[in-house]
Amino acid sequence: MLNQVILIGRTTHDVELKETANGRAYGIVTIATARSFKNQETDSYDTDFLDVSLWGITAENVAKHVGRGSAISIRGRVANRLLDFPGEQTVKTIRIIGEQVKFIQIKPPSTTAIDAKKDDEFTVDDFPTSAEFDEEFKNL
Repeated sequence: MLNQVILIGRTTHDVELKETANGRAYGIVTIATARSFKNQETDSYDTDFLDVSLWGITAENVAKHVGRGSAISIRGRVANRLLDFPGEQTVKTIRIIGEQVKFIQIKPPSTTAIDAKKDDEFTVDDFPTSAEFDEEFKNL
């Protein structure tokens, strides 16, 4: 079985870099992607706006170098989680987790909020465990 997503699009805003309680960097990037077929009613291509979670050095590098309107490609995976809210029903959510980002056409961010590491590589340790992801996702 394979769980892989590849997206190419333009960012809709600068990435706001945040940190977990453990000090792990994360951010959400929203990219606009055009569908590959025309809407029959409007005879134009519809656009989807997709939120992608980035973690560790990947999030730091995107926050440092990618601004609104940048063209990027993201390779990642789809993750689903069951979130239990006190007094409410369980909610199933689906999130795209970006594991690799390639810069196609960069527009600098409006502000530089971080000093990113010089190493563009990441390891599995840069990604949150399921428990860390669930805890941080509740706060978003």
